[in-house]
Amino acid sequence: MSKKGLSRDRIVDAAAALVEQKGLENITLHELAGALGVKTASLYNHLQGLPELNARLSERALERLMGSLESAMEGKTGTDALRALAACYRCFAREQPQLYKAMLGLPGFADNRLDELKNSYMQLFRRVLAPYGLTEQKQVHFSRLMRSVLHGFVSLEAAGFFRRAVEAEESYGFAVAQLCTQIENAAKEAAEHGAK
Repeated sequence: MSKKGLSRDRIVDAAAALVEQKGLENITLHELAGALGVKTASLYNHLQGLPELNARLSERALERLMGSLESAMEGKTGTDALRALAACYRCFAREQPQLYKAMLGLPGFADNRLDELKNSYMQLFRRVLAPYGLTEQKQVHFSRLMRSVLHGFVSLEAAGFFRRAVEAEESYGFAVAQLCTQIENAAKEAAEHGAK
């Protein structure tokens, strides 16, 4: 690739591919420049350095995850949407583990684009919960619970847990089913309370 064709998007895409090969902690600007066929100094025309690259990797990871989740949930509502979201979330974390890890660095970065993206991500979970008629507070609680359960499971699985006795697939299905049941029960309570 020539310097002329270099852009921040191309740099971040190349970094995302390199991260999956080498690991998030192992990427260097020198190695990235080599993969792009440019001098390291050329990267500084588009990025301020490794901290900004890490922020952009977090951004790219969340963009990809959100795009995958949106596609998986398209045309679905209620429990079907929740199950589709959960299945897609785990698939993303397993297929792109280093980018998933990069996404977890988002809270440590602050700029307007990342703030908007973080809000959109949280709203995605809230949108899935909207048809249940829950209060705003309950939506926040269940959104956090969902993210915590999904992240906790995929993180433990990635660390090598869940390899004995019951299959991890079965346990993940059980965890998601329990989430769905809790949300459905809360929706019934909300409906009964509203009818009084």
